[in-house]
Amino acid sequence: MLPLLSDPWFLFPVDGLGTMRSTVHTRCLDDAEIGEMLTRTRRGYHRAVAGLASAGNDVIMDYPLSEAWRLADLLEVLCGFDVTLVEVRCSPAELQRRERARGDRPVGLALSQTLVYAHGDRDIVVDTTDVGADVCARLIVGEWSRLSGPKAFDRLRHR
Repeated sequence: MLPLLSDPWFLFPVDGLGTMRSTVHTRCLDDAEIGEMLTRTRRGYHRAVAGLASAGNDVIMDYPLSEAWRLADLLEVLCGFDVTLVEVRCSPAELQRRERARGDRPVGLALSQTLVYAHGDRDIVVDTTDVGADVCARLIVGEWSRLSGPKAFDRLRHR
């Protein structure tokens, strides 16, 4: 794997945090309780990322901003941190192929998350349709080294 930032750094996908949840307890929850549990988990994820960063770690979040409150909470929780917002694109056909191959999500979920980029700002854009993670990582590092001025999180915070 290509080190993107200074060591130590963490790739911290939100799905990794979700796998720590008790499946036995989760099966006992109704839809409203599941929604509340997911919100608590996501808020906790935001604070875990801030905790890792505040201890001097570089953190790469793998996280869709698919609900407006997520961005608002992150803007608050990550205030004072240097955040680079990367938009990761992929063709609809390839998204559906990947969802079918994964088998752990309904096909069409990614396309249904129309709010992910509704905030209209980003620092870097990569398209994963025809290239792998290593190529995208190199593209991100190249673009990241050229960023100057206020970044997307700072611009969004001041709107």
